[in-house]
Amino acid sequence: MKDFLAIVFWVAVVVLAYFYLPQDSDSNTVTDNAETLIAPADMPQDAQDAMYAVIFEYNKCMMQNRLEYHKQGVSAAVVAEKTLYACDTHLDDLMVILEDNHVTESLRIGMVKTIRTRGARKLMSNVMQTMAGQAMALENAQEAEAAQQAAESTAPQTVQ
Repeated sequence: MKDFLAIVFWVAVVVLAYFYLPQDSDSNTVTDNAETLIAPADMPQDAQDAMYAVIFEYNKCMMQNRLEYHKQGVSAAVVAEKTLYACDTHLDDLMVILEDNHVTESLRIGMVKTIRTRGARKLMSNVMQTMAGQAMALENAQEAEAAQQAAESTAPQTVQ
């Protein structure tokens, strides 16, 4: 019991000493760094409008090549690569807008990377869904043709 009381006493002394002794200035470095971060939300309204316009144009560009998904024999990788390269200039424009407005470099890079990744994921999802739909349509057509041929072969033939 004495040992337990001694441990509780020393823990109380350490906790009190931690709160009552002066802290060094290293604890304020987080708040100092937070003040220097400039986010896209800190940009002027016209710069934000330009940023959103570029993002809209990027999304629009990603969906323009949709008709190529539906062509037979087109590789999904070719369509995706062509679309991504064609739309990459919009992300370069976005990077310039963010850089001109002094947005922190890590936030610029992260924002562009996130937009590119989401666009690529959505593009590949759309391409794969279209290709799966084409495969199912082809399979259904083949089954219907086989069923029709089976029905014709089993039907009684009339003799003339």
